[in-house]
Amino acid sequence: MRIPEDEVLRLVGLIYDAALDERKWSAFLDAFANAVGGSSSILRSVDLQTNEAGFVASVGYDPAWQSAYCSHFVKMDYVTRALYEFPLGAVKSVDQVFDMSEQRKTEFYNDYYIPQDKPHAMGALLIKDGSHTLLFASQRGKRAGVWSEKEKRLMEILVPHVTRAVQVHRRINSATVEKDWALGALDHLRMGVILTNKLGRPLFVNRAAELMLSPSYGVSVYHGRLVLNTPPETAQLYKLITDAAQGAPGANAGGDMRIALPDGESLHCMVMPIPLELSTRWDIALASGCVAVFLSKPGGLQLPAQRLAVLYGLTPAEARLSSKLAACKNVELAADDMGITLNTARSQLKAIFAKTGARSQSELLVLLATGALAHCRDDPDKSAGS
Repeated sequence: MRIPEDEVLRLVGLIYDAALDERKWSAFLDAFANAVGGSSSILRSVDLQTNEAGFVASVGYDPAWQSAYCSHFVKMDYVTRALYEFPLGAVKSVDQVFDMSEQRKTEFYNDYYIPQDKPHAMGALLIKDGSHTLLFASQRGKRAGVWSEKEKRLMEILVPHVTRAVQVHRRINSATVEKDWALGALDHLRMGVILTNKLGRPLFVNRAAELMLSPSYGVSVYHGRLVLNTPPETAQLYKLITDAAQGAPGANAGGDMRIALPDGESLHCMVMPIPLELSTRWDIALASGCVAVFLSKPGGLQLPAQRLAVLYGLTPAEARLSSKLAACKNVELAADDMGITLNTARSQLKAIFAKTGARSQSELLVLLATGALAHCRDDPDKSAGS
């Protein structure tokens, strides 16, 4: 009853290919059906309470029968309901669980299995989340006979891998949604936000920053890299970017500077590292992390301390410090403005991180802005040109 190792490894490889690309589930299901002598294989989701069903992937199934299952036969599917009573991942064949004489009395067997010549089925539930289930199963015809122990054993070996692959795929989808939401939130800020690599090449530019990227405004892109109006300013910016890119996640590496504008005014520029785990979730992973460049008119981001205290459960002192940081001031300047020691400011910042869930000042800045400015942000077109 020994199963060839190379066959198992081939199928496991196909499973994890599908984890990264859901279009490849069919290739795995087809290979599995061939390996066990099945005529079809499926990954099918069913909510046992609402009778909502869907085929994640399938091979060997007529689309018309899939539609009929989802609209009608799901209500009488005794197989999925029976598997729900077994431990998660337990592989069972229909012949093990139900006597053939009992099955022949059911509409599901006579009007669904028999017309398709799929009376023999084996499977396991990969997910039991409340009433929601995900079934991995294979079917075959009457002449093929019941499933052998070797065939069931192969499914047992693969079930944990299929389960992990489904979980990985869900996390990837979740991360994609999170990235889209996070970058979308940045795009609506009145503060300019540019995410760059360590060479100063922009990876993401929000709307407010796009309006600032012109030589007449003080910041531009030349040969794919950020430049300022004068070589000394550009050199200072790249020193901050290099410092931030080399900093450990959560460290206060980087710094801030003023960018002179042609009209005699200035921009406040703050450069900070983005934690590696955050850049990875946003699908812009870099070996040395990602750098965030924040641009604003001095004093342009005035977040009321009282509002921050309510939103994030901060003490009055922590809220005042958060307001200073949101205005693109570093901890040293904020402490000086508040008349407190640097050690006190750092202690308060640690408490702010714990309450907000942020792990660095750059992450805190984005969090405060997207949370508190969501209802009071300016039109980027107006704020950039003001």
